Amino acid sequence: EAQILTTIEDKVTLNNQKQDAYTLLSSLMTTLKSSASALSYDTIFDNKTVDVSGNAEVSVDSGANVDSFTLETVTLAKKDITKFGALASSASNVATGAGTLTIGAYTVDYDATTTLSDLAQSITDASNGNIEASILQTGTGAYSLVVSSSQTGADQALTITDNSGLLEPALMTAYDAVTNPDGYQKIQTASDAEFKYNGITTTRSTNEIDDLILGVNITLKEEGDFSNVDISQNTEPLMDEMQLFVDSYNSLVQNLNDMTVYDEESGAKGVFNDESFVKNIRSDLNSVITSMSNGESLMQYGLDLDRSGTMSFDKSVLEEKMADDPDAVKLFFTGGTDSNGNDRTGIFETIDEKIKSYTGYGKLLSNFESGLKSDATNLNESYTRAKEMLENRYEIMTKRFTAYDAM
Repeated sequence: EAQILTTIEDKVTLNNQKQDAYTLLSSLMTTLKSSASALSYDTIFDNKTVDVSGNAEVSVDSGANVDSFTLETVTLAKKDITKFGALASSASNVATGAGTLTIGAYTVDYDATTTLSDLAQSITDASNGNIEASILQTGTGAYSLVVSSSQTGADQALTITDNSGLLEPALMTAYDAVTNPDGYQKIQTASDAEFKYNGITTTRSTNEIDDLILGVNITLKEEGDFSNVDISQNTEPLMDEMQLFVDSYNSLVQNLNDMTVYDEESGAKGVFNDESFVKNIRSDLNSVITSMSNGESLMQYGLDLDRSGTMSFDKSVLEEKMADDPDAVKLFFTGGTDSNGNDRTGIFETIDEKIKSYTGYGKLLSNFESGLKSDATNLNESYTRAKEMLENRYEIMTKRFTAYDAM
């Protein structure tokens, strides 16, 4: 048993340890690839910080240009609002006969049975919601129809005409503070927003502006407001991802060292000490990470490797590079077209491709795992055959002892 079974059992135990270590190794490689992939995409350079001194609201989309400007709100864009004269209730009839009411570009029919509520609904329906109509109780026994444009801007101005002249006179009688305080009046006239962008007078039909600067969304909030807007590069996501890449690399290398170590004094060996494939992973990755691209390397962007193979990151070096020329950093990291029209491959694109050759189905690590599983199957089959052979030997020896005993 010591010669035949124990040897195989030791190999099975080692194979199980290797499969457990492989699971950890694969997970560490996947984590490192995730950071390399994030740093290979130019979207990580699209993060911006917006600082506004006034009351205007400003937000930026991904990829917006870094910029600074001033906004002075002269007038806000407004809806058109008209209040009709008051009737006794929302159920009061609005006309003495059949006729039509024109509001802006829309015509609304009414007759002697149409109530104030009916008229409000007919206006909303006829305009497909472009005109909003509602009933407002302005006092005891005083209900007014209020119509407004659903959008702001001078083009939304509403002209209201009773074509037939059959509406109740109270609805169309003009407001007078003394004689008719509940009368018909224009509450607000539709108008465009007027503002100054860097001192240049500009108008828009809405207070929400997204076509002034590419990727910049502005909301005007208050007339007379003066806002200083500063859009700057937000480097924190980039710095955080770089540190995560370094931490992931160091974790991977530390575990690779533990898995492949051999201590001559104690005789202790890592589980993959006899696997040249695993031993070569560290040097294979390092050759890419420290490689030169167009005369530059990551060592010039704050990364460093000491003699023990531990990676470090000096955040201040990369921050200085970003402050001097963020487009150059972006080109080196993620690739693209340089100022001479040449296509360049980013350093992290290269690193990502190298790690990708290890991870994923049918790649180097996957094939290595298949080899471990195949070895496990063969070892289990060898153990079964060896055990059967021993059992047969015991059976033969029993028969021989019985025969000797009979003799």
